[in-house]
Amino acid sequence: MLTRLYLLLTVMLALASGTASSAQSPAVPQNSSTMTIHAETRLVLVDAVVTNKKGVYQRDLKQKDFKVYEDGKEQAIKSFSFEADPTSPTNSRPHYMVLFFDISSMELTDQMQARQAAVKFIDTNAGPNRFMAIVNFGGALQVAQNFTADPDLLKRVVAGQKLSSVNSNPEVASLGVPVLSNAELEFGQYSTLRALRAMAKNLANVPGRKILVFLSAGFPVTADLVSDLTATIDACNKANVAIYPIDVRGLMTPKIGALFPDASGGHLVLASLPLNGTSYGTVRPASWNPPQPGVFFQRGGGGGRPGGGGGGGVRPSPGGGGRPTNYNPGIPNMQRTQPRIIPTIPPSAMTNQQVFYALASGTGGFVIVNTNDLVGGLEKIAAEQNEYYVLGYSPDVSAEGTCHTLKVTVDRGDTVIRARSGYCNVKPVDLLAGNPVEKELQSRADAAGSGTFQGSITAPFFYVAPNVARVDVSMEIPPDAMKVEKEKGQYHATVNVLGVAVTKDGNTAARFSDAVKLDFEGKKELEEFAKHPFHYEKQFEAPAGSFNLKVVFSSGGDSFGKLETPLVIDPNNGKEFTLSGIMLSNKLINLAQDPGNDEDALLEDRTPIIVNHMEIVPSADNRFKKADLSVIYVEIYEPLLKSEKPPVVAIDIRALERKSGAVKYDSGFLSVAPSIHPGNPVIPVGLKLLTEKLDPGLYRLEIQAKDSTGWSSLVRTADFQLE
Repeated sequence: MLTRLYLLLTVMLALASGTASSAQSPAVPQNSSTMTIHAETRLVLVDAVVTNKKGVYQRDLKQKDFKVYEDGKEQAIKSFSFEADPTSPTNSRPHYMVLFFDISSMELTDQMQARQAAVKFIDTNAGPNRFMAIVNFGGALQVAQNFTADPDLLKRVVAGQKLSSVNSNPEVASLGVPVLSNAELEFGQYSTLRALRAMAKNLANVPGRKILVFLSAGFPVTADLVSDLTATIDACNKANVAIYPIDVRGLMTPKIGALFPDASGGHLVLASLPLNGTSYGTVRPASWNPPQPGVFFQRGGGGGRPGGGGGGGVRPSPGGGGRPTNYNPGIPNMQRTQPRIIPTIPPSAMTNQQVFYALASGTGGFVIVNTNDLVGGLEKIAAEQNEYYVLGYSPDVSAEGTCHTLKVTVDRGDTVIRARSGYCNVKPVDLLAGNPVEKELQSRADAAGSGTFQGSITAPFFYVAPNVARVDVSMEIPPDAMKVEKEKGQYHATVNVLGVAVTKDGNTAARFSDAVKLDFEGKKELEEFAKHPFHYEKQFEAPAGSFNLKVVFSSGGDSFGKLETPLVIDPNNGKEFTLSGIMLSNKLINLAQDPGNDEDALLEDRTPIIVNHMEIVPSADNRFKKADLSVIYVEIYEPLLKSEKPPVVAIDIRALERKSGAVKYDSGFLSVAPSIHPGNPVIPVGLKLLTEKLDPGLYRLEIQAKDSTGWSSLVRTADFQLE
């Protein structure tokens, strides 16, 4: 696998000098070859593992033996190294492995077998320059043990034994080894794939190629999971994480049939790979590289919503602007094709093993299935911690949000090559950092007074870590704020956006910046676009505190818009019963009809709000009609849901007349049991806003949650208007 995508756009980088990084990339390990990359140079580094068909690593290959293809087009290899080369400056670098126990999928006996195997494996593999971490997922993600080379500590954690309050051998992670933070992991992990994605992001700053051993009983890859699977593979590839799944169920009877048959008719070559003369089951190289990857999805163009301004002649650049949309129902959808970075799953894969093959092949690992010798499988995985080549090439410029397939070949017979299946080009959160446009927008944000254009904004927040929240900004921008230019019969506009969360003393606590590019095929499409406000969304993280959120937008010239709204994020240490902000909406997307619709969001690292297969599109002005199907979305955080006897949780919703304070609607406390995911402390609640019970007017919504132990949340409020 292990390809690492680095878009090095702003600084001169010498790869041989050690560690470097870009705005959206993990640390770059050293290479044995020296190469200087100047400003505006883009580089893709592809890590490839090469064996013969008996599983013996091929260590004598040269640069001339390799070919790299992006989207079927051969690329010129500009850098080359072999990690296990004794002369390589990275040869003695520490290696990192995560043992990820997916206890949400395992029977108790399977979990016991997996943990016993892990204990034996740790005994012979933990040590100097071989650091391991232990992670459990059972509805919520827990870092049970950070990176350490102490085998006794690791074995006690894996076996579930209680740790002494005093440890004579201090944890190595506290002495300078990278630390995995529980910060972003304790909240909001609703599925195993999203937990793996969060784990990959957490590993992004750990140097070098990381191995994640996925010990699981697996699960079927349904159409609903395709977007999450794509985003998980992409996140692992960006963070240089290779996934090696192990089916902890042991010997299984093969069953033909897979969700993604190989349309080319090709089949995976199976290899029984012995270890020290002992056969321990089937190790299946997962990167068999079908000749021509098929089209992944065809759906609404760019970042636009189906039926929205992202379709027809109005084409926001893919991924450009945190899903910009102008919700114009009169414009038909554009059809955009995305290359498929989920590899073909072999027909031999059993139902619950489909996810194993997809994750392994997509990230450059291999699967261990149909064996009771789990220790042997772990040993085989550990053996290739430095058995990979690094190939570098400069790709063609591509639109943000687009995905690209990768294929590596070797000019030698009897070889099996494993490399990741592709990558997606996604821009960073602070896109305009260091740009003169950003400085201009910042000066306008700092200045007193409003802008030339008006608009509307909402910014509900949702906790993602102790004292850290994700803020979901939603804005309506007037179409006349767009400065449109004509070129060769087509029309184009770019909207630059800067958002800053400012404290009372004027300090900036959080920020984001963006550039949204819009293309119109002709005057008719432009006129249709101008009939509706432009809907813009963006997410960013902010610490707990009280802020004034300022968002400035401009399409060039002296005209600009400036929107402000208070942002109060209450402290939350992750151990208290509490409630998120309130999101209101009257626009829903049925993901059962279009399961790939949230893929752009996931690839952008934007978290879509999904309840019961319906994606909730946040309102920017909270103005609704009585006839609208309007909904409320909040998240309840209940730490006791991870206990053996979880409490009952309920929520109360009230609507007050804003001027008089009179209560016009009170639901009483309603159970949220249907929204609870066992073991997950986050309860995502989506409820209908009962507008039919209210007269037109201005209202304040009040929401409070309680549990059966007596805990009560703060009261959250949101204003709305009913027409």
